[in-house]
Amino acid sequence: MAKQLQTDILCVGAGVASLATAIRILRTLKARGAQKLPKVMVIDKGRNVGSHVLSGLVFDDECVKGFLTDAEIEGLTSEKNRNRPFATRVTKESFHVLLNDKKSVPVPWVPPMMQDKGYPVGSLTKLSQYLAEIAEKEGAEVYTGFAATELIEDGKGRIVGVKIGDKGVDAKGNPKSNFTAGEEVYAKVVVLGEGGCGILTNQLIEKKGLQGKRPQSYAVGVKEIIDIPEDKARDGEIAHTFGYPANLSTYGGGFVYHTSPTQVMICYAYALDYAHPEDDPHRLFRLFKAHPTLAAHIKDGKTVAYGAKVIPEGGYYSVPEVATDGALIVGDGAGLVDTLRIKGAHIAIESGIAAGDTLADCWEKKDFSETALKAYSDALKKTKGWKQLWRVRNVRAPFSYNTLLGVMAAGCAWATFGWFPFWQVPMEGDAEATLPLRGGKLPEFPELPGNALSVDKLTDVFMSGTIHDEDQPCHLRIKDPAKCGECTKKFGAPCLRFCPAEVYRAEEGKLQIDFSNCLHCKTCQIKCPLGNIEWTFPQGGDGPRYTRM
Repeated sequence: MAKQLQTDILCVGAGVASLATAIRILRTLKARGAQKLPKVMVIDKGRNVGSHVLSGLVFDDECVKGFLTDAEIEGLTSEKNRNRPFATRVTKESFHVLLNDKKSVPVPWVPPMMQDKGYPVGSLTKLSQYLAEIAEKEGAEVYTGFAATELIEDGKGRIVGVKIGDKGVDAKGNPKSNFTAGEEVYAKVVVLGEGGCGILTNQLIEKKGLQGKRPQSYAVGVKEIIDIPEDKARDGEIAHTFGYPANLSTYGGGFVYHTSPTQVMICYAYALDYAHPEDDPHRLFRLFKAHPTLAAHIKDGKTVAYGAKVIPEGGYYSVPEVATDGALIVGDGAGLVDTLRIKGAHIAIESGIAAGDTLADCWEKKDFSETALKAYSDALKKTKGWKQLWRVRNVRAPFSYNTLLGVMAAGCAWATFGWFPFWQVPMEGDAEATLPLRGGKLPEFPELPGNALSVDKLTDVFMSGTIHDEDQPCHLRIKDPAKCGECTKKFGAPCLRFCPAEVYRAEEGKLQIDFSNCLHCKTCQIKCPLGNIEWTFPQGGDGPRYTRM
């Protein structure tokens, strides 16, 4: 029988939304003079806080005013803080339309909704670590290396806790000498802050019927950190692009951020509702970096870190019900990302603040009923971030038809404060959007140059630090192997290309899975055209080990 642990509030995932929840509930109750504080526990499947957190982050820091102390806000950027999340602020910004592999057109002005000058720019990994330190000082318990693999319900269907996955199981499912049985953690409320495409979150949404008006849509972001020769003049400079190498029917774009005089973050994001199964986001990323407009930013540099993650892009209409009996959903798991501004961290923190305030009220009233928890939904809808989501609620969907229509919709939405388009623009699901191979066969791909700034997937994966114990059950399951043959014939086995870590490969006509490469981005579960891949949890502590992403 599994060991049982008790807590009051359990936050799953040590991202900024969960950590903001933990900080807020404890600080609110202390400010109100509560005689007894709840036991707040935060668990994360990564080896360390931030190990599985990735974002090129230009941070709208308005959200931390009144949430963090003045000293803590200063510590976000202060040189006195050796582990500060942000070493600089945006000093110069530009926006480019990439026309082809050689040419680009700078937009004469940065669109108002994308203006970032003065905002801190840096690492979401480090921001998570910074907030975790604050949460622990407030009394929260933060544990890493624990993968919550299953929600626990009582006899009435209320969420009452989670099951932690076992450790030390061999590939055949047998206990090894280091076997440790997973605990069951029970709580008054479970706060799900798993990030985009959270497995427990998706299971909860489906089981409880919490779906938004439109299915969630994602992009996969492929990112590197590049060390460059010192260039103080470009410290804090950022640039955003759209256009090439995406075609006119696919939403795609990239950015480059100079986060210090010697470091650049560069990322390319490609919408997973792309139509053509021969597309390869990592290959597009390499083409993106080679464009002269981007190459100038990373000239003579050396790639030192790599990662990938999915970004929820569905927006307002894809946000699920965020409160149910015994559970709340915060951050990216609820799809709280403004895809026009390319920002979500500030809304994630605002959702954590709203959740923390709700839970503080529940604690004082000793009422954690479903009705009491649903006050979180009302609180979330009063935040600035929610109002931003409403304003751009119909921006992402038109891009799935073509880029020109998307640009027009974005302009109309911004100019009319979100009132036009006034109807809900339909949008096809990511997997369903995949078309059969054109001509029934894969095209010939030109060989890409290989150098320090144009490396293959496996070289990039090495720089992610990802590690899995290979003697454990494969956490990527093919539901029906027979369907793989059908997929190969019709779509050319797109998993061989859409995975940014080369987890899937063909060997003697059969699909092989190198799960030890997995970056936990979950692209495969989202984009498999036959819905034939199920992403489950490896043992806690495995996966990427991001330190400054």
